[in-house]
Amino acid sequence: MTALATCAVAVGACAKAASQPDAGAPDAPMIDAGPPDAPPPDAATTAGFFLDDNVGDFTGTLDGAVIEPWGAVAPRAYYTGALRARASDDGVFSAPASTTWAQVEATLATGKVAPMRRLTTAWGPGTPAGLGLTAGDTFTVAGDGEIYLTTGTWTFYVLADDCGFLELAPPNTATFTRVVSATWPTEASGMFTAATDGWYPIRVAYSENVGDSQLAVDASGPGLARAPISRQRLRFAASGMTGLAATGFTDAHLLGDAQSTLDATAPAGIDWMTGAPGDLGITNVDGFSTRWAGQLRVDTAGDYTFRYVTDDGQRLWIDGALVQDLYDDTTHDTMTSAMTLATGWHALVVDQSEAGGGAQAKLGIAAGPALVGATLPIDHLRPVEARAERFETGTDRTDRPIPDNGQVESAIAIDAPIGAKTRGVEVAWTFDHPYRGDLAITLIAPDGSSALVRDHVGGATSGTVTEHVHLASLDDTTASGTWRLRVQDTVSLDTGTLRDFELTVHHHAGEAPIAPFASYLSPVKDLGMHVTAYRAFSWQASLGAGSALRAYVRSGDTPAAIAAAAWSSPLVDPGAGTPPVPATRYFQYRLDFTSDGDGAATVDWVRLDHQEVVQ
Repeated sequence: MTALATCAVAVGACAKAASQPDAGAPDAPMIDAGPPDAPPPDAATTAGFFLDDNVGDFTGTLDGAVIEPWGAVAPRAYYTGALRARASDDGVFSAPASTTWAQVEATLATGKVAPMRRLTTAWGPGTPAGLGLTAGDTFTVAGDGEIYLTTGTWTFYVLADDCGFLELAPPNTATFTRVVSATWPTEASGMFTAATDGWYPIRVAYSENVGDSQLAVDASGPGLARAPISRQRLRFAASGMTGLAATGFTDAHLLGDAQSTLDATAPAGIDWMTGAPGDLGITNVDGFSTRWAGQLRVDTAGDYTFRYVTDDGQRLWIDGALVQDLYDDTTHDTMTSAMTLATGWHALVVDQSEAGGGAQAKLGIAAGPALVGATLPIDHLRPVEARAERFETGTDRTDRPIPDNGQVESAIAIDAPIGAKTRGVEVAWTFDHPYRGDLAITLIAPDGSSALVRDHVGGATSGTVTEHVHLASLDDTTASGTWRLRVQDTVSLDTGTLRDFELTVHHHAGEAPIAPFASYLSPVKDLGMHVTAYRAFSWQASLGAGSALRAYVRSGDTPAAIAAAAWSSPLVDPGAGTPPVPATRYFQYRLDFTSDGDGAATVDWVRLDHQEVVQ
């Protein structure tokens, strides 16, 4: 479980110079101690302060940091492994070379956002799920975010039915270059030179006018042969977004065809009754499953107990710990043990399965200092998937004959991060065979490790059989690469057909969701002409495990002097007291955030108390 430390200090003052505090900001008492450079005995003094405590206060310069909607400074957070996709139900373009991104954005009106986890997909007469599209023709989808490129020249290939384009920009800029424009049925390509290794802004748009729809984006680059773009190279900023990332599966065990969206209405707080999740590509009302993943913000530290009601199975991870594991075909109403949660963001993964009958997934807080008895509020959830529990999935639906007294293999390429190790495998297979006991089935991992998943069980049968299993015996094997399902017929006389192979691989690796370094530089603060002393510099912060925060201050008699002044030594104690710089009219502070990529520090408010002569 991620441990967070909350730091707060009460500081002296009796008036605020400009902005008003939000709930929890200090309302400090008068400080009586005299300043180091006290005014003449006949001069009256008073205490004053500035307090940066909301969006309107934090108006400085951001470098890898963001201002959260509730008024706090934090490092930027990402949804990793996808671009941000939006769509239009009827706004289409047919001349990609002359169509601008601004024109495309003006049509994106469905109001839904989804992770574009793959840039190569064919939808046939259908539409991409998760985006609120209602018809198979006359739609446009646009994805934006960042792509990781190594130094050198890259070639991008686009095949779009009916048309599309791709644009790239240098890191940390919005100076986009049109790299490829493509019109069906001709594939188009273009080149882009990456000056340095890093994350490059990318935009992709495609439009469907009539008939089938598809998009295929490949790339080749330094040391990389042409291939579909790995989702491990993609990300988009998720700071300020609300809700959780929801993925629907066309099988009850987190298997099968998977589609995703950002769920801003019902994150694990819904009863579908005899229906199914809408807009996730699920057409059957039984035999599906859903996963929500992201983070929950806790504002009040304390011991929390969660209640999770599902029809049917459930799994629940909090801060990487599996606290409920009842993934079966029966209904459940469970309570977790009380867990201590400090203020800040906590990783959340919520699984639900539906085998038959009604379907629901309702997660809430049963006991704790806040949010008791209610569905988790949307504005306290964000789609930032932690690395503690992630998945990759794939299917092979090619029919393959099972020869008499022979074997056949099906293969699925899993696009997991390089070096990722397996932490659980869901596997299913569908076959026809007149005598099931003839068959032995083995799952083989990319590194050659294997597990026997079916060992000559069953007798004479007819029709199609689907079986599934959750494996832990392949944990710590290589997750990325080609997984194979080997079906062996070891008895003479009968033949059959392998219909489907479905696989979901769990792991805890991948691109970090939190920026490893971020900084906030405050505007220069004009404290007035009559400042005689600085009393205290303080702040309130939540520190996630693996994160750190350092503050720096500087002062000067003029704004120009501030710009030339050296920064103080780093301040790490939010109640450090008198800032170690001369008490002058102008003051500035800087916040530097560091993270291991998983934990984040959040600064709720910053305050300087000073003393001045009353005129």
